[in-house]
Amino acid sequence: MLPLPELQVHFGRCLTGKEAELPVRGNGLDTVQRLQVYRNNMRINLTAALSVVYPVTERLVGEEFFVAAAWSYIQSHPSHTGNIQDYGSACPRFLAGYEPASSLPYLSDVAALEWRRLESALAPAHIPLDVAALGKVPGELQPGLRFRLQPAARIFCSPYPMLSIWEYCQSVAPEDDLDIGRPGECVLLARPGLDVDMRRLTPGEHSLLHYLGRGETFEAACLKALEAEPDFDVARTFTALVREEILTEFYH
Repeated sequence: MLPLPELQVHFGRCLTGKEAELPVRGNGLDTVQRLQVYRNNMRINLTAALSVVYPVTERLVGEEFFVAAAWSYIQSHPSHTGNIQDYGSACPRFLAGYEPASSLPYLSDVAALEWRRLESALAPAHIPLDVAALGKVPGELQPGLRFRLQPAARIFCSPYPMLSIWEYCQSVAPEDDLDIGRPGECVLLARPGLDVDMRRLTPGEHSLLHYLGRGETFEAACLKALEAEPDFDVARTFTALVREEILTEFYH
């Protein structure tokens, strides 16, 4: 009998098919049959977990393809925590190198958007920005203010029209064909209430949020936004970001 730590490692390798047999004895089913029970349960449960996180990805490739890809992913990326919500973070990167999906170069970015939706949904709650306190900041100090984004905020940019693809797949029976030749999109994910919202960002909006998220001053972020979009309306956009609770805290 192997020492317990070695036995546990060996058992894990058996579950993913890297070892064929577990060196233990028991009454009833032989070890191969016993392992198959565990392997089937693990495969079904983890595939179901991936299906919940990546429903659009699954719809794009079909259930049969998704199940096969999921098993390949499970074999190469075993779970390392007891929380099923943690499982699947590497799936976008896996799909980018998954040869059977090579004809769908946008698939990994679709999965990346879906994983960010999960992150946004599970992020801590936030407190809305104190507008009254912001109004008391002297004018000469305002350009040097820095802002924090709500914990659920995520920005994802892709050379493919990710949000358009995601929206297309929400329809049970789309009237038009999926057009992946449209320009790429930058998407803001946030959770102003209980549900995750997603919307497209203009170049100016993306720059403003990107640099504010990095801790740049309001003045520096605005200048970057105007470089990206010369007719960018700073005042209107800032007001909307506060109203939508994207910006939730300010500091010097």
